[in-house]
Amino acid sequence: MFPSVIVPLLVAMALAVTVTTLHRRLPPALAARTVTVTVVVVVGAAVPTLWIVSLGYLAHIPFLGNGFAWCAKAFGVHDRIPPWIGLASLILTVTGTVRAVRVLRTYRRLRHDRPGSVEVAGHEQPFAFTLPGRGGHIVLSSGLVELLDDDEQAVVLAHEGAHARFRHDRYLLIAQLAAATIPMLRPLSSRLQFSVERWADEAAVHECGDRRFVAHTLAKVALHHVTPVGALSFAGLGVPGRVAALLCAPAPTPRSSMLTGLWSAIVATSVLAGFQIHHLASLVTALCPG
Repeated sequence: MFPSVIVPLLVAMALAVTVTTLHRRLPPALAARTVTVTVVVVVGAAVPTLWIVSLGYLAHIPFLGNGFAWCAKAFGVHDRIPPWIGLASLILTVTGTVRAVRVLRTYRRLRHDRPGSVEVAGHEQPFAFTLPGRGGHIVLSSGLVELLDDDEQAVVLAHEGAHARFRHDRYLLIAQLAAATIPMLRPLSSRLQFSVERWADEAAVHECGDRRFVAHTLAKVALHHVTPVGALSFAGLGVPGRVAALLCAPAPTPRSSMLTGLWSAIVATSVLAGFQIHHLASLVTALCPG
């Protein structure tokens, strides 16, 4: 039974690798949504797997297993789990939970749900970011205002306005939670954050009408930029790649066959993730038989 328990996780990780290699071939908005769904699916397969393996491992430890034997029975894990797998899963489960709680606390502390505006903060370093939440509160530093002319400031505001309008803070939260819970997902989480920034870059191009000027503004700010933690920052991630993308033609819409294959893989992995969640439902039933 044990090998079948980790199959969904292995398939989900293979999907993560595939999407990681393909995301730059997609238009930014489509890439962000595709990577987000992939991250959710992979976490949905990985977290239950880690819990199942961890509790199954504890159930077979002498003098300790009696207290967890009913968990293993509920999950259907009857084979002894090798220590190098079980202990690693247990450590990942505990540390991942702690890190995820910290991410949520940071998000709640920064969230700004009241109707927002553009605020200029007195700071010599140039930066611009959008606070998470429904308010869409944008903060520019006085250093940024002094560094950029009016047209360049309009690019920054268009970029940050896109973050607020499309609620990119939710994408960022998913990326941060995934990286905190499953460290192996950090590359995929970085791809998600990069796609979100590219999405906002293209929104700025749509509003300002000049790809090279947006690229110039981004590079200019990046030379002096500082990045606030937990917020969507104008020049905070992947600046060389974003500038290069802005200096090229927009990514074309992919062929339908490619999209069909990609989403078929995501759906298939979702089914396997549901299989793992079904195991966790067995635990809930055991805890609450009524």
